[in-house]
Amino acid sequence: MAPATVRRDPGTVKPRIRPSPAPPARVRCATKRAAVRIAYVFDHRLPSTGADTEQLVHMVAALGEAGADVELVLPRIPGRQVPSPDDLAAYYGVPPSFRVRALPGPFPTVRALEKPGFAAVGALARAVRTADLVYTRNLPTAVAVRLAGGPPVLFETYRPWPDQYPASRWLFRGLLRARGSFRMVLHSHYAMERFLRAGLPADRMLVAHNGWDPRKFEPRLSKHEARTRLGLPMDRPLVVYTGRITPKKGLLGVLDMARRLPHVTFLLVGSEGEGSVEREARSMPNVRVEGWTDLASLPPYLYAADVLLIPPTAAPLSKVGNTVLPIKTFPYMASGRAIFGPRSPDLAEILRHGDNAFLVEPDDWDAATAGLRSLLEDPETAERLGRRARADAEGGTWQARAQRVLDFAAPMIRTA
Repeated sequence: MAPATVRRDPGTVKPRIRPSPAPPARVRCATKRAAVRIAYVFDHRLPSTGADTEQLVHMVAALGEAGADVELVLPRIPGRQVPSPDDLAAYYGVPPSFRVRALPGPFPTVRALEKPGFAAVGALARAVRTADLVYTRNLPTAVAVRLAGGPPVLFETYRPWPDQYPASRWLFRGLLRARGSFRMVLHSHYAMERFLRAGLPADRMLVAHNGWDPRKFEPRLSKHEARTRLGLPMDRPLVVYTGRITPKKGLLGVLDMARRLPHVTFLLVGSEGEGSVEREARSMPNVRVEGWTDLASLPPYLYAADVLLIPPTAAPLSKVGNTVLPIKTFPYMASGRAIFGPRSPDLAEILRHGDNAFLVEPDDWDAATAGLRSLLEDPETAERLGRRARADAEGGTWQARAQRVLDFAAPMIRTA
């Protein structure tokens, strides 16, 4: 077999999506006077390959599909064109069921100052102050809107803030003290438990796991069809990982597993450059590294797999702290392929060993290699796990999540 192939230019990947359906009629509030107006304020540049932006844009689009009047408020970056709804829809593979507004920030080129500066600008902007609800993933924005006496705020986060930043518990207690003006959406029960231990009220927090988009998974492909489309070998077991290609995700351990399983092809999808993982993989004949691909083109890689891999390490959760219940878990489940990953407290909320996934103790790479080998040698079990994961994914769409969030926010939404 030829050495590992690395494709490194994500900019050459053109989104391939089906025509988006027309946005549905706006859902009216109880008084029948207007759709709920949501200003979703986000202080990062779009579009981007970051998982946080994937999550945000899918939610913005789903909220719009659910009938809300959503305006995505972004920083205006000098020398960079403001993305239109159609631009973002094409990049992320979502319907353009929202509007986009860009606001100039006072420090657009200094990231340490840009976030608080944009938070202040956003809190005072008319588009934000006249909304019925401000939705944001950015804590400086949430604080600034409340200090400015703006609309109620729905703050979304994956982070267990009280554990990572203990002083933050006092900030959140202050924000939640005003019963009708601040609520939180959390990505996991793991995160919510940390807030509860810090003394925050359960009735103003919602756990809403992330979702998946059924439109991206049609038509459903057999392994043979997917591998034919992607030019992948038919006669070798295939393990697929999608996401950031970085040692922080445990991928050096995965490469060690690949060395011990030379008869298995490992496909890593999501490279954006020439990092240590790419350099090490280059000399490994059974590892193939693909560049970042647009989200609408990702499902064939999932369908092609015998096993979908979440690296069996606790580092992203316990050491790095930037990943809690990784977003890839949900499309993995939707694909109907067997999932292999760590027995970690966040994944345990939705994955169960022997039922809808094959889980091993984190960071025991010997046991992980043996477990993966046994799963690949038992296609009947792999097929059963994949079927159950697919069944469990039903109802866990972005659209269903958006409706849950709107229902949760309804008591504090102010309408004209």
